[in-house]
Amino acid sequence: MSMEAVIARVIAVAENKLAASTQKLAPNQYPTATLPHNGQWMFNNAGHWTSGFFVGCLWQLHALTGKPEWAAAAQRWQEGLADKQRTWQSQHDFGFIYLPSYAASYAVTQSASDLRQALAAAEALAWNWNPATRSLRTFEGWEPVQASKAYKQIVIIDFMMNLQMLVWGSKHVKHWGAYQSFVDRQPEQDWMHMAVEHARQVAANHVRPDGSTYHIVEYHPDNGAVIRRYQYQGYKDNSTWARGQSWAVAGFSILHAETGLPEFLEVAKRTADRWLQMLSEQEDPAKGSYVPKWDFNAPYDPANDGPRDTSSAAITALGLLHLAEALPGTECGQRYLCAAVNTLRALASPKYMASPDEPHAAVLKHATGNLPDNDKIDVGLVYADYYYLQALKKCQDMEACRSYSL
Repeated sequence: MSMEAVIARVIAVAENKLAASTQKLAPNQYPTATLPHNGQWMFNNAGHWTSGFFVGCLWQLHALTGKPEWAAAAQRWQEGLADKQRTWQSQHDFGFIYLPSYAASYAVTQSASDLRQALAAAEALAWNWNPATRSLRTFEGWEPVQASKAYKQIVIIDFMMNLQMLVWGSKHVKHWGAYQSFVDRQPEQDWMHMAVEHARQVAANHVRPDGSTYHIVEYHPDNGAVIRRYQYQGYKDNSTWARGQSWAVAGFSILHAETGLPEFLEVAKRTADRWLQMLSEQEDPAKGSYVPKWDFNAPYDPANDGPRDTSSAAITALGLLHLAEALPGTECGQRYLCAAVNTLRALASPKYMASPDEPHAAVLKHATGNLPDNDKIDVGLVYADYYYLQALKKCQDMEACRSYSL
């Protein structure tokens, strides 16, 4: 089956699921995960770190189909996110919230109000910058059980994706005439500097020599010294949490695409190569699957088929496509493209993608949220759907991927 056929098949399912969700949910209800017993969405209010992804799914469907009804639905749901950037004092995930919503909206509408909302998110994210650690605070106000008792600043690997908000802001703030509205007097330069420096710290301190990753690094806030490294949502401190690895693959790949800096291409390749190696080393029956266990080093649970994490597969597929695009005509680039295509096709299989007749509100099944906390196990996750649709849109835009046939 060609990738064009796969994309068409997923679009049909996504339209079915999202149409049903927009009919059932109020515009101030933001899906997070499906309930284990009935497959229907549980949701949060605006401000939760996942509150931008349902809006993002609607914008991705608009991008994939061109149908105006999906843009109209996205605009209804994003209204509840407006003008909250300066009041969410404990929120740091502005990229997760505003890139899929108002930044995506601005790409379609070119509206000054959409631009203002997205730039306000970039500005609020920049307030978390700490020059001493050359990074952004990412997990303040709450600590995992493994955290040290030291005076510290926590940085999580997930935040690699939030850096795109600063990059987007640095590239779009020039279109906003009122620089005096920003606390930062040089947002165009400074926001990009913050994103690049944060990523360099992640490359140095989160990425292990073999290309695998830690979830959390603690820094001394005043001198930048590393206090400790560990997993929170992973199996154990020396294991590799699958979604953490996917945040690195996609985060560094996209940052390279945005900046052109070769150092980020090299880190992206190392983390992607390690991802592919770990996939090949999974024990049977997980071996050979492009959808990994929740942690590559965790014991396989046969009763729960792993459990697997479709969200990590979707995120990694997006990163692999960016890598393939960065390395056209090379053996390495072809390997990443093949892996991305196989991942997207695996996710479109009946095992992982819900059928239109199935009482499951999400497009993808079998995702794992936070297994150590027994939270959201073997469910649909809204960010799995979002990154899957974003990866399919990326494939649709790449002739090499769109025409790929196995």
